[in-house]
Amino acid sequence: MDQQKTIAKLTLENEELRKQNKANEQRIAELETLLKSFQAKLFGTKSEKTVSVNENQMTLWDDDSVFTWSEHTDKQSAESSQEKIQKSPKKREKRQKQIEDLEIVKNIKRLKETTCPYGQALKVVGERFIGKKLHYKPAELWVVEEYVATYACACAACLAQNNGQTAFFSAEKATPLFPHSLATPTLLENIVYQKYVLGTPLYRQLKDWRRFGWNVCEPTLAAWVIQGADKLRSLYDLLHKKLLQRPYLQGDETVVKVLREPGKKPTAESRMWVQRTVQKDKLQAIYYAYRRDRSEKSACSLYSGFTGVLQCDGYQVYPKVDCADRVGCLAHVRRKFFEAAKYSQAAKGPLKILDQIFHQEKKWASLNSSARINKRNEFLRPLFEKFWQALATCAALPKSLLGKAIAYALGQREAINKLLQYGAIDISNNTCEQAVKSLVIDRKNFLFSTSVAGAEANAIWLTLIESAKANGLDPQKYLTKILTVVPQLGPFPTEKELEPYLPWN
Repeated sequence: MDQQKTIAKLTLENEELRKQNKANEQRIAELETLLKSFQAKLFGTKSEKTVSVNENQMTLWDDDSVFTWSEHTDKQSAESSQEKIQKSPKKREKRQKQIEDLEIVKNIKRLKETTCPYGQALKVVGERFIGKKLHYKPAELWVVEEYVATYACACAACLAQNNGQTAFFSAEKATPLFPHSLATPTLLENIVYQKYVLGTPLYRQLKDWRRFGWNVCEPTLAAWVIQGADKLRSLYDLLHKKLLQRPYLQGDETVVKVLREPGKKPTAESRMWVQRTVQKDKLQAIYYAYRRDRSEKSACSLYSGFTGVLQCDGYQVYPKVDCADRVGCLAHVRRKFFEAAKYSQAAKGPLKILDQIFHQEKKWASLNSSARINKRNEFLRPLFEKFWQALATCAALPKSLLGKAIAYALGQREAINKLLQYGAIDISNNTCEQAVKSLVIDRKNFLFSTSVAGAEANAIWLTLIESAKANGLDPQKYLTKILTVVPQLGPFPTEKELEPYLPWN
């Protein structure tokens, strides 16, 4: 009897050890996958493209495709020489297109001596074209001393008006960009353009400015950037107001750091929120807003007054935003399956379906909203159903990359299916993510903002620059225009006064 109890106990312990061993193996597999994923993020490519191989493509070592090296090289050299002959006119056309908008200056090289070896004067009979060369003139700085002319009048009327004193008149003085400052709209525009478009932080700009003869310090440039943003804040706020009136919006956010933010450590993360109109909208606007956190309160304040349809990722605060409807992003879903497919064969099936969806959608980019809805319902709806069925039969550990991808997709199922209802909205939020990328590129260069005022200035400048670019404007010319005009409107300009200077106008 005791022996049977002992055997039963050992059997139970053995079973427990087997379960524990299996759980340990699963955990080890999860950790190995995570390790490979982190290594790929650090050292691997960032591209999310999948490579598709044509089934009809011949392999290099097919028996039917045997060839001699000399025959191949002779044929290849003949084809390449023929291609060179055919492509040279295209290259000339391409080069000509690159410089078609530039000013052309005619330069004729002339002989120093205009007589022949026997002393007879030479006569010009024509010109021979040699070629075109592109020249560059470095930037220049200069100082303009501004004066106001003063006039006097001693006519009888003026004397009578001024109690017998000579009357004096002066020309109207222009309002400076900043009081008692050297700053001009063109100078500040260049500082801002270098920082936010070219990604050159202020401390690196100092070398160029000093090379031009201006011995400026970084705090001066930083103060100008912040003060200039304050001058344009009314235009920035109006752009946001107009944006919230649009029927469709895309939203996203990213991390920023502010060193001197009250109540937070310098290492703590803050957020830059991004809103933009969809690609099909006739009004193109991109809005950046700095917030100290990623909370529901920040999201709701940013979208306050919006009554349209919002497309965003699956972050938990977005469902709390008050809007007509919320639509998901298929690119976020695909990204997780793309990562999982590197380590799991089971993830390749759903990923292939998602690729088919994006391939089909690409064909309808130029169609209007109603036509896209019809196409989606005809071609994408079956693929969506096939994708959800694939997830239902896909077995994966909950904490594995595939398990997390499945959980995220199923959590977004309702929002993803709504893509079939709105033809004006793309199936991905990538357009908004591209706007985030502009900030990320700048962030890699200037790393952080010293103060909250600096972070808010970043949001204002990026909003105006990226919105100008989205509307096909030259950001330099646009910045010069608004820096020249908007500060002259006074501290409290009306919407009617600001309306002409919105990027789409």
